[in-house]
Amino acid sequence: MTNDELSQMRPVGNKSKNWFYRHTVGAVKGAGAGNTILYTVVFVLFIVYALVLLIPFGWILLNSFKDPVDFGTDKWNISFSAGFSNYVEAFNYKVRGTSVFGMYLNSLLVVGGGVAVTLISCTLASYTMAKYKFRGRGIIYNIVIISMMVPIVGTLPAQYRLMQNLGLVDNILGVWFLYSGGFGFNFLFLYAYFKSISWTYAEAAQIDGASDFRIFIEIMVPMAKPALTAVGVLTFMGLWSDYQTPYFYLNSMPTIALGLKDMSDQLAYDPNYPLVLATAITATVPIIIVFCLFQKTIMNNMTVGGLKG
Repeated sequence: MTNDELSQMRPVGNKSKNWFYRHTVGAVKGAGAGNTILYTVVFVLFIVYALVLLIPFGWILLNSFKDPVDFGTDKWNISFSAGFSNYVEAFNYKVRGTSVFGMYLNSLLVVGGGVAVTLISCTLASYTMAKYKFRGRGIIYNIVIISMMVPIVGTLPAQYRLMQNLGLVDNILGVWFLYSGGFGFNFLFLYAYFKSISWTYAEAAQIDGASDFRIFIEIMVPMAKPALTAVGVLTFMGLWSDYQTPYFYLNSMPTIALGLKDMSDQLAYDPNYPLVLATAITATVPIIIVFCLFQKTIMNNMTVGGLKG
């Protein structure tokens, strides 16, 4: 084989492995003449959408380094008049007798347990509905769809009365109980994923004498790992930002989302918006880290089926 042939086989840079390149520039180059304009328009629209999301975040980050006077004078100038003092004060600020560091620990405990019970309940419910035929399965599926159309506010009074009667108000077990619902978007996503996994794997295991539970634990769950990871990450991001549930059911154990809401209420009559913005930035750091670590799983593996090729 000549050197020219070897050079043609050698990938140029990391373009063949770069996800961003393949889905932007590479997609436009590979499209036909008629699709090039469409790809370009869609790409520009996504750039504009990304800027719409990033500009507010940049504004928050910029103003978190200002003192209240500088913030009130000009909210768009670049200034570091307060330095990192707002972040230091944010970690020392207490809400309901709990510091920001304590609220971080509360959030990790509440959200960690919430993600665990959500994955367990949704996995069991979606797998059972997707792989087993039983009487009333269609009715249950329709009930799930209809229940997703009911606003949360419409069910809140009955839900709160139920939690009171069970003695689960201001109890972390009660919050985990609320997060353990096996239906909703996560159920529909996992239901579709388990549907796409071929049942021939289970049939082969049944011939070897494997039980239904063993098939579920040792075959189906590992094959659904990409979907379960994506659901876990998205659930973590959603629960981390949830302040409504802790507000009603966990008053003595404020999470970072609830603490940020209370902080903004406490500072309403003595405005110190840079302090609130600095606290908001610290609250979003875990979400950003988790998304950066698992973005490939979320973007690439959410539609992977049980059979490849």
